[in-house]
Amino acid sequence: MTQFMQAISPPLPHLPNLPQQRQKNLLGAFWLVFFGLIIYELFLVKTVSLLSNFGAVFITCAALIPSYLWCSGRAQGLPIFPFFAITYIWAYALPLVNDSNKITTYSPAEHLFAAQTIAIFLILGTFVWFQFVKSTPRTPRCYRILTKKLDNNFFLSILLVSVLFSISNSAGWLLFLNQGLFSIVTGAVIASTALSVFVLSYRFGCFELEKSQGRLFIILLAVDMIANALTLLLVSSASLFLVAIIAFIIGRKKVPILPIIIVAICFSLLHYGKGEMRAKYWFSGQTYYVQPWEYPARYGEWIGYSIDIFNKQDNLPDSQRSETLIERSSMIHMLMLAQQKSPEIKPFLYGKTYEIIPELLIPRFFNTNKIRSHEGTHILSVYYGLQKYKDTFTTTISWGLVAESYANFGLFGCAGLGIVLGSLYGSVTRWSINAPIVSAQALLAVLMMTFALQSEWTVGVYVVSLLQSLTVLGVVTIFCMKNYKIVRKIYIYHP
Repeated sequence: MTQFMQAISPPLPHLPNLPQQRQKNLLGAFWLVFFGLIIYELFLVKTVSLLSNFGAVFITCAALIPSYLWCSGRAQGLPIFPFFAITYIWAYALPLVNDSNKITTYSPAEHLFAAQTIAIFLILGTFVWFQFVKSTPRTPRCYRILTKKLDNNFFLSILLVSVLFSISNSAGWLLFLNQGLFSIVTGAVIASTALSVFVLSYRFGCFELEKSQGRLFIILLAVDMIANALTLLLVSSASLFLVAIIAFIIGRKKVPILPIIIVAICFSLLHYGKGEMRAKYWFSGQTYYVQPWEYPARYGEWIGYSIDIFNKQDNLPDSQRSETLIERSSMIHMLMLAQQKSPEIKPFLYGKTYEIIPELLIPRFFNTNKIRSHEGTHILSVYYGLQKYKDTFTTTISWGLVAESYANFGLFGCAGLGIVLGSLYGSVTRWSINAPIVSAQALLAVLMMTFALQSEWTVGVYVVSLLQSLTVLGVVTIFCMKNYKIVRKIYIYHP
């Protein structure tokens, strides 16, 4: 006779590891998106050469392989790497078939070479990542989880602090903080906000928030996005919204189409007038701040610029037209620049943008002369003749991880980057499989997902931001969490 014994412990919601059959239900949507993109890139756009179309298709196929593995149930855990790979569709694939000066400056052969580089990078990263997530690891003996008293209200409180910080920053109320302390506070707020938004949005999707908590969450998220956008850096608000949408989809198993359409329209509208707003409030030689009661007037002015520019688009020469969202998010032209000039005209940098990372890891209050976190980005811009060094104090040109790796070590650098990122995202995903959503493992996975969505960073910015976020998570793990033991099943056999 066999007896079964198991101690009873309170159940905890955990990071979703969808049953294989339920993940397969996502394949229909996957194939719809896949064939839609391929048809668009091959037949619905006009390019100078089919090489550009084929290049876009190569990148799209490579970028969607991780999503296929996850949707089909072959890959386990949170889809960190699949979302990371998807960002390469709008940053590298779609710009190739977009008729913009950034792309047409380069030849179709250069388009294809850059596309092949990205495809190889993604395929290598996918292969390494899949080795970590193709099976479920053994459940650990215990997790560090947030205590009950720090549950939903705790995350709502963090989101409230983020709202107050965003409002204060836009209003100029934080000028009393020195640069080093402000950087630390900013990093802590960004990391804790991402964690809170993911957890609350996931629970909202799972109907685990009370009605009052759900309404408060939506209000705080909207206000935070509105205040953040007034810095004229839309990427912060967009990233926050993406984190919320991803978590909601995972929790509800449905895509909230209407909110996505509404927010996409709002961002698109604001994008048209962003250049005029920056010219007035960034480059006029005078510092401007916006008080909370001035929000309606400031947004009214912004929307007015957007509508005016949108109506004049057809009558403007190409050089004066506002960039589309695809043109704005493009990173592949930076890779083509590096490939065009290196190594024939400009020798490879051989790690020059990486060797500054140890100095970047030292907190500014220990080193008042610390270099800027974007120093690696500025090195690239100056080296390839895009800027003079003095210009980097007012404008930052985005490069992205792949272009930086090529500028340093060529194709070997791109291959190495794919292996490193595949290992990083794969190991974090594996560590968080089946983890309670309020555990340290799950929150780390959430943090890494927010980093996976950043396609414009160089390694220096990535590492510094990651260190700040890990510091916040470490403090939360030590002081706000307790051990949660996993009770294993015990079978006793009596012959």
